[in-house]
Amino acid sequence: EVSPCPPICDMSKRDEFLRNREAGFNTRFGVGANLTAYNALYDPNMRHFFENSVVQSHLYRTGQIDKAGRVIDLDLNKSKLQIIEKEFVNAEKAEQMRQREEEEMRRRVQLKRHQALDKARKEEKLIRIKEDRKIRQEIVLATREAQGLIVPSAVSSAKGKKKRVKKKV
Repeated sequence: EVSPCPPICDMSKRDEFLRNREAGFNTRFGVGANLTAYNALYDPNMRHFFENSVVQSHLYRTGQIDKAGRVIDLDLNKSKLQIIEKEFVNAEKAEQMRQREEEEMRRRVQLKRHQALDKARKEEKLIRIKEDRKIRQEIVLATREAQGLIVPSAVSSAKGKKKRVKKKV
């Protein structure tokens, strides 16, 4: 048998040999070493998994493969993805602006409707007030006629000329 250690003739040489041997043993297991990134889509041992149609449809929906089943490298297409994301952001902003404009238009239409309704109510109220005033004047004139304060001919001329008759107090 061959011993891994040199003969024990000199203890200092043996200790130095063991120290060198121990220094060559690496327990860091790749810590600090740059390992290449693992991508299961490129792993030949995972090929049987990715050939499943359900998995392929999921990968296609998530944008990891194209229609032909080729892997899309996201690092190479990063700029394209950024452009698409910007387009989505711009589309969202445009949709928000369109909704704001639509809401503003609706608000203006409602405001016009309310103004038109208020105007119509005021006109109706004004017409009612005029009619009530006319009826009151007719009642006052009829009452004065009945009391003999005004002669009926004066009433007909007052109606035609729309003169006010002075009250006697």
